[in-house]
Amino acid sequence: MPVLLFLHASLGALLLLAVPALALVGLQGFFRPLPGGFFRALRGVAWVAILQVALGFALFLAGLRPKDGLHLLYGLLLAAGLHYLGGLEPGGWFYKGLKDPPKRPELFVALGLLFAVGLVLRVYFTGR
Repeated sequence: MPVLLFLHASLGALLLLAVPALALVGLQGFFRPLPGGFFRALRGVAWVAILQVALGFALFLAGLRPKDGLHLLYGLLLAAGLHYLGGLEPGGWFYKGLKDPPKRPELFVALGLLFAVGLVLRVYFTGR
């Protein structure tokens, strides 16, 4: 159990650093297309968030509860949001699945990452 708790806390610290860093880089999406490496990094961070949620629910089922139950909802929303933002790369799975994909998905990615910064802060502070 302590190993799962340590892993959950470590991945949370990584997300607390990575999501704002991605948002800062993603701000250039307001002005120009984002490089392909950015979307690879975004998808990697999304998978870290998905693993974080899986560990969180395993801890929940083992009897460890967060201070506030909204912590679980915020974490799930963050992981899902990052996953969908990573798929908005032109040619990505979510982009291709849209009926009318946006001409400039970078704008939505930049805005979505700003929202994700708020979510990662809420996840962190509701879980402490």
